[in-house]
Amino acid sequence: MTLGKRIAQLRSQRGISQIELAEQLMVSRQAISKWETDGSIPELEKLIQISDIFGITMDELVKGEEPPAAQPAPVPESAGQPTPTEVQSPAYDTQKCVGAVLLCIGAALCLLLTIGGAFLGGLILASPFWLCGVVCLTSRRHTGLWCAWAVLLCVNLYLRYATNITWRLVMWTFPYDPAINYLRVIFAWLELLAFWGMMALTVYRLGKTPLVFSGKVKLWVSVAVVALVLLEIPLQLDPLSGFSGLIYITQDWFRLAVLTVLLTVLRRIFRWHKEQKQSA
Repeated sequence: MTLGKRIAQLRSQRGISQIELAEQLMVSRQAISKWETDGSIPELEKLIQISDIFGITMDELVKGEEPPAAQPAPVPESAGQPTPTEVQSPAYDTQKCVGAVLLCIGAALCLLLTIGGAFLGGLILASPFWLCGVVCLTSRRHTGLWCAWAVLLCVNLYLRYATNITWRLVMWTFPYDPAINYLRVIFAWLELLAFWGMMALTVYRLGKTPLVFSGKVKLWVSVAVVALVLLEIPLQLDPLSGFSGLIYITQDWFRLAVLTVLLTVLRRIFRWHKEQKQSA
């Protein structure tokens, strides 16, 4: 049995589709199809990842030892015992424990500050723990990335409403005015750099999987571009109104999300074109 047929057999035995395997290996579905038809051979790094995913050794994968045939699971003596497909990985179990701990820390912090008469302060300080806890309980991939975004959102909200510092203050960097507190401008630059860094990290982490530039993708890219254009239309709002502040921050974050998604999609399309040229 060839290496490609072994990969196809292992994938079929575990009920994993080519798309699911491609997402786990950060490659295209076409690459999986070529491997399974012996059109190409996976790199050593991918072979190691494949053996980890299927739970076998490299010898079993590469040297041709037949993997054990899938046997029907015996009926458990006690009702409600989970089947092997229902058992969560140890890493995900640890992640859920971390999420529960973060939620408890946030609740305890909010309770202590509320007893001390600072209910609003308790909500503000507990919000990063709560958001990160929810992310750990619900996210299976890129958990650290989503937690970083949650913390950045909380910091941005605090700076806006507690100190009136936003990234827009960077526009006051060059027109020097002694009346301007340039410490606030420095914090604005740090916040803007944090946004750029998170965008670059997100595009890098989520843009690894190639994406075919189909008609559906073209439609969504066009919608994203139109959304960015519409978000640049100035709104006639009362600058002293609290509601207008909420609108502005929603606009900023929606603009940031749309731009990040657009850059991620473009990077995945470029990777698909590069892969097509290499396989040609």
